[in-house]
Amino acid sequence: MTWNELKEFCNSLPEDQLKRNVILWREDEAITDIEPECLSEDHYKGDDDEGCYPESEASEPIENLRKVYSKGDAILWERF
Repeated sequence: MTWNELKEFCNSLPEDQLKRNVILWREDEAITDIEPECLSEDHYKGDDDEGCYPESEASEPIENLRKVYSKGDAILWERF
């Protein structure tokens, strides 16, 4: 799904639905505490890393990592 597709979907919803919380339904749970963000720095992932992390938290040289998101990318993340 692209952000444009998400925007078009949201624009098709009735006004009362737009006032409700967003829910991301997963196979065995519902994620309801979702936060939008535009990344303030590039994010990287190592070969054996499960998640990704910002460049400022990289524990090894950037050349050894794979960039997975760029500064300015829009994301939705679960607030823990």
